[in-house]
Amino acid sequence: MRCFYFPAILLAALTASRVCFGGDTVHFTPPKNGTIKVAFIMSEGVTVIDFAGPWDVFESVHLGDDRKIEAAKPFELFTVAPTKAPLHTSGSNRPGMTITPDYDFSDAPIPDIVVVAAQRGGPGFSEWLQKVHAQNKIIMSVCTGAGKLAKAGLLDGKQATTHHWFFDRITNGYPTVSVVKEVRFVEADPIVFTAGGEASGIDLALHIVSELFGQKEAQNAADFMEYQGEGWKSNKGASASAIPTYHEDWQGDIAAGRTIKWHITSRGPSVSTTVDSSWQHLSAIPATLEDDGNKGITMSFKLPSGNMATFAGTDNATDDQITGTYTQDGKSYPLALSRNKVTSP
Repeated sequence: MRCFYFPAILLAALTASRVCFGGDTVHFTPPKNGTIKVAFIMSEGVTVIDFAGPWDVFESVHLGDDRKIEAAKPFELFTVAPTKAPLHTSGSNRPGMTITPDYDFSDAPIPDIVVVAAQRGGPGFSEWLQKVHAQNKIIMSVCTGAGKLAKAGLLDGKQATTHHWFFDRITNGYPTVSVVKEVRFVEADPIVFTAGGEASGIDLALHIVSELFGQKEAQNAADFMEYQGEGWKSNKGASASAIPTYHEDWQGDIAAGRTIKWHITSRGPSVSTTVDSSWQHLSAIPATLEDDGNKGITMSFKLPSGNMATFAGTDNATDDQITGTYTQDGKSYPLALSRNKVTSP
């Protein structure tokens, strides 16, 4: 059996917990004295619930005075980032909250547990994960944070999960990783875990608490949070069939009788676009779409001549008109595309 032990925290009064797996022995050694250190990696665009959910779980664990334990809270939480410069979390139509990290990768203490949320990443990200992993510490990802673990090589030849919208991204980008669907979390090995999207990080954190201190303590933490989800017990996750598909039609005239029609189909994170231009006898021409995240949008497609046609514009506040410039064969025209149809599930 593969076993590793969680000795008494702070005092020997707490009976050691044990988690066993088939195979050779791998040792995870949390501190015999002091707290269990939990590091939350941060970088631009980090998804709030991905780190805030597990943060609240670990923060909410109170072991109780009846155990004669000096510190009722066994976990110590801190943030780590590529630099200590303030960064922004995810937001809606603008950058999110501002966070100043406690440490950067050069001076962060080695944690016992690392939480990797969905985020952009940065210099030294993979190397720091590899460094922590080499010391047999627990690493858990939430949502597309699984991609960061895969990039660091921590999921090679192993099972993993991620947000159900992004299964294909892991499968296509990391072919040796076996993606498990419709679960809340996956144990890749005794010290590496991946959670599905967003709130499933809460379930994985509760699962880890349960393995450390027992289900009763995990349930106490869930009750304190008033969290009623049962995914940490059932491990039943979202179905990939739940991914919505949207269709949008846009059109505008560069001159009388010269209409450009733009069709967008999005399924989760995947977007495909085509262009119709009846005056040029063009229909369903594949196009590329780029969104700078700040209302700036660029669309381009290849003409039968081999030349490229481009449209660069700015989305309005109500997201129903893009105003900009259309360029083709060396000539530019003002163009306003209006959204005239949206089909949703």
